[in-house]
Amino acid sequence: MGGTAATVEVMADRSMAERISVDAMQEYGAMLLATARVLTLSDTEAQDLVQTTFEIALRRLDTLRDPNAMRSWLLRIETREALRLARRLSRLVRLDHEQHDIPDTSADPSRRAEEADLRAALGKLPPRIRAAVVLHHMVGLPVRDTALALGVSENTAKTQLKRGLARLREALHD
Repeated sequence: MGGTAATVEVMADRSMAERISVDAMQEYGAMLLATARVLTLSDTEAQDLVQTTFEIALRRLDTLRDPNAMRSWLLRIETREALRLARRLSRLVRLDHEQHDIPDTSADPSRRAEEADLRAALGKLPPRIRAAVVLHHMVGLPVRDTALALGVSENTAKTQLKRGLARLREALHD
């Protein structure tokens, strides 16, 4: 009889994990994809990154202490995975960076030009600094959560943000 109770408990845990994962994908999928597009500068790589993020999250769901922190937890997984992959690729091969534009649905031509300039300027930032800027200024994470996502101290995150903004201002002549 003890085996049956354990089986029911495992099935309940699995059902809970499936329910949480479906809810998370519906609630956070678009935000994770938008963030991944800016981190990777490639739609295809961004989609792969989001899928990998959800796979890792499902495997490590038991490490999520506060379900209300799901958003920042998923962003932390996504950012760390993006940086890990970038490091691994940079060790394997050096290629010229090819930027793939994110489809733009803006009707205002001047806004489209500004967005293209911003994407180009972001593309010139080092990956860690770009990740800090995206997470803090575009996704809206506080400095503390940005630092956690990057695996650095708050002071390091602040330094990366300061450098990133200075480089963006310089590139955009603001």
